[in-house]
Amino acid sequence: MKAPATYFEWKEILEIFSKGEDSVIPLMNEGSASHDEGTVEGFMTLFEAAYKKRKQLWMDKFKNISQYHNIRSSSDFSVVIAQAKNSLKSLILYTELKPFNNDLKKVLKEDLKSFIEEVKTSLKENAMKDRTNQLNALLLAFNNLDIEKVVSPVPNQQQENFTPNKKRIIF
Repeated sequence: MKAPATYFEWKEILEIFSKGEDSVIPLMNEGSASHDEGTVEGFMTLFEAAYKKRKQLWMDKFKNISQYHNIRSSSDFSVVIAQAKNSLKSLILYTELKPFNNDLKKVLKEDLKSFIEEVKTSLKENAMKDRTNQLNALLLAFNNLDIEKVVSPVPNQQQENFTPNKKRIIF
């Protein structure tokens, strides 16, 4: 496969990308797209459609990852987040492709940023709503972590070392 230059070549390679294939990203980065008035709208529609399909694919994959893992602890949650971040890299690379004009790059980056913020907000809200017993116990243990409860006096410890029948000087 070669780097895309025509509308048809872009359509083929974007179809592959939108189905989850990351190996075409370097080819797309080497490609070229006509930015004249006659073709720019067609290319922009094509690029945005592939972006939306890939973003939806990421969402579906993220849902599957989070459902596959039985999230019961913070380490389980961090595994899910790491996998989600790893699969998000391809979308980030897509928003930075060289053939895209600056306006398209800006629109895609802004959309991706707001999309990620929505996902983070949703995760936080769901974490607060759907706590399992283990997570509740972890949160409770963390909330009960208090200096006064952790530090206790050592029993039968003498306050001062002194020998009887000797004078003590108190200042």
